[in-house]
Amino acid sequence: MDENSTQLQNIPVQFHQDAEQKEFSNCTFCGNDLGTTTPYVIEKSIKYNREKKVRMTVFEYAICQACSIKKMQAMSTESVKNIQAYMQENVLSEMQAKLTEKTTFEDKTSSCPVTGASMEDMDEYSMVGQFIGNKMIVREFPFVINASVGEEMQDLLSVETKKEFDDFMDTITGIPPELKSLFKTNRPVLV
Repeated sequence: MDENSTQLQNIPVQFHQDAEQKEFSNCTFCGNDLGTTTPYVIEKSIKYNREKKVRMTVFEYAICQACSIKKMQAMSTESVKNIQAYMQENVLSEMQAKLTEKTTFEDKTSSCPVTGASMEDMDEYSMVGQFIGNKMIVREFPFVINASVGEEMQDLLSVETKKEFDDFMDTITGIPPELKSLFKTNRPVLV
């Protein structure tokens, strides 16, 4: 981590567990304690009900660095190549420039750095942040990604990788079966 451009901030309530209304304390996948030195990522998939003017979390999870690495290693060579090419062509340089110039949570999550769509205009999106202990790491993260970007990335995954991801979803702890099946049909951006 480049200490000159990285900040640690308190975790915004938007990244708290909805059901418990508190910070994540365990990895959703392996159940291990996130402790004070474990790097992890939180992703929340959000739907906006325009009629009721309410944002609802479809799913949320915290994934420790070890589980994230294990999941990425399960990706097929084809999927890795497809995702890398997509990221190089559509995301990386522009996204990194946009995200590192913004420093507040509100600025960083106000629009999708890939599509440019305002969070207020998106009916579905994922909000992603990187954390260590009880602090949010602010640099490229946090950000919101329009659901259309996640769908494009899902289309790049090989059948083999989709099966691996679905099998991995079966390892999630403490989530009702109906949500596990939702995870499988609406795969998270990062997992």
